[in-house]
Formats: sequence, C-alpha cells, structure tokens
Amino acid sequence: MRCTVWKNKVLPFLCVCLLLLCCACGRTEKNSASFFAMDTIMQITAYGGTDEAIAEAREAIRELDVLLDATDAKSTLSLLKNGDLLPKTIREPLQTAQMIAAATDGALDVTLYPLSDAWGFYTKNYRVPAQTELQILLKNRGKFSVRDGRLSCTDGTKLDLGCVAKGYAAMCAAEKLRQNGVQGAVLSLGGNVQTIGRKPDGSDWRVSVADPLHPDGTVCDLFVGETAVVTSGSYQRSFTENGKTYHHIIDPATGAPAESGLLSVTVVCADGTTADGLSTALFIMGMERGTELWKSGSIPFDALWITEDADVYVTPGLAERMEQSNETYKKAICIK
Repeated sequence: MRCTVWKNKVLPFLCVCLLLLCCACGRTEKNSASFFAMDTIMQITAYGGTDEAIAEAREAIRELDVLLDATDAKSTLSLLKNGDLLPKTIREPLQTAQMIAAATDGALDVTLYPLSDAWGFYTKNYRVPAQTELQILLKNRGKFSVRDGRLSCTDGTKLDLGCVAKGYAAMCAAEKLRQNGVQGAVLSLGGNVQTIGRKPDGSDWRVSVADPLHPDGTVCDLFVGETAVVTSGSYQRSFTENGKTYHHIIDPATGAPAESGLLSVTVVCADGTTADGLSTALFIMGMERGTELWKSGSIPFDALWITEDADVYVTPGLAERMEQSNETYKKAICIK
C-alpha cells in the first residue's frame, strides 16, 4: 500500500515517530509480533495472551489495510459512490473524521487526495504545484456527509481516511485482543500507540515522544494507562526544492503544506481514531486555535505541542505524567 496520508504519521526510518519502552514482570507470559501493514512496520506486544490472539489482531489490521486503501482503485473505499450504504469499518472512522472536521472548522479534511497527489506524496514524484493549479483543485474538491449510514457526496469526491485509519485499526486490533482475554498490551502502529490496561506489575506504560529535529532521539516520556498516543509532525515526510522544505500535512485552506509554526503535536485520547485525526488537525490549526479547542472541551483530549522555536506546551492532564530530558527544548509550559 502506498497511501501517503497514512505516512503522515510514519517516520522515514523505523523507530522514529513514537518510541515505546515496556517491560514484563512476574510470570505473566509475553507474546509479540512484528509485521508490515499500512506502509509501516507494526508491533503488537501482549501479556497474558496467546499467539492466536495476536494473529487475530494482526488480521484485523490487514483487512482494514485492504479495505481503506485510497491508492487502490478497486478498494472498497475507492469504489464508494453517492447513496451507498457504508460498512461499519468505513462508517465509523468516517463519522469520527466528520466530527473532528466540524469541531476544527474544517482543519481535518478527508477529501484532499487530489491535492496530496499533486504534491507527489502518494507516488514520491515530488513537485511544487503552481498556485493556479492548487486553486483549481481546492475549488473542485469533493464534499461528503454520512446520513442514516449512507454516504452523501458530490461527483468526483475522492475519500482518503488515512488521517484516522491507523488509529481506528489500532482500536479494532485492541478489541480482538480483549476478546481473547488479553488484559495488558501495547500496539505500535507506525507512530500510533494504543495501550490496553497496564503493565503486568500494575504500573503505567512509558511512551517516548520523538525529537522532531533529530527523530532518532526523544523529547520526553509520557506515562499513561489505557489510552491512545498519536503524533503528527512536519519531519515525518518531506522533500526540498529550491532550498525550501515541504512536508506532507496539507492545509485544507491553502492546498499547501501547513505553516502553523509547529514541529509536531502529540495527542493523548481514550479513542484512538479521534487521537489520530486530532493530531493532524491540531498541527494544521497551530497553537492558538489548538489550545482554544482544548479549552472548549468539545472533544476531550490532552496534547503536547512542540514549536519551531523549540518551545514545548502541554495540557495539565499530561504535565504531571511527563518526564522531559532533552536540553534542546525549553522546559514545558503548562497551558491554563
């Protein structure tokens, strides 16, 4: 699969976007598996589960990989047309994306496939489109809504659920593990981390947030229970032309890479699909609009913003659950 929007949260090298440290204690059996799906290496580590439980979780992810592939003209997602009854595995992430779009004044937009394609983020044939081309694509991009479980869209609408796909896949895989008796697990899906329960000794999971300036390093560690942790950043996929670097996160308002003054945004949220979509939306919105959204309480979440000036901002819910160790970045400022 070559869906670049999924790559929005996939670093160019493995072990870069979110680094995970976890350990087992006592006699709890540990089972793990690594595999390739959604254009990235994924890892599932479960405590108290079986190889069969992990196999079912892995298969759930692979099924969604095929179903939601926006680059495959024959995928279920690509073949959807106006009036079609949506299967649950498309309806649910699409409704979440629609909810986030409404809450963020359209910062999250799942109809930007033609624009990302124009920049070459699907084919890796990178280019800087002319402003006239971008304006035409923005004017002609499709619109959609979900009504009574059916898709309502304009002709030519090209849906791409990559901005929420890995978060949704992680939740579906986690549910498979729970159904098979797993009480503690970590799923790392190319930058999307989903946890189940806590470590076998009852302590929190430790999730490291990548350094956007040097992605092999980290900015801080977050200590979390059962939740989702997702990061979006300008460093994850980009190209340089005529001395200027262009990243993959397209601003729906301009059709060009977002210029929000941010290097990355990490979202911690109980719902993995929401965390996935919010991390992209918050990056596009920038600090001021993003903190306003958090203060409104319309969507419950915690977040950590890293600015181009190496400032770190964090919501109170994370301030006491983080351990900062990188001297490149200033001491985290707690938002009030």
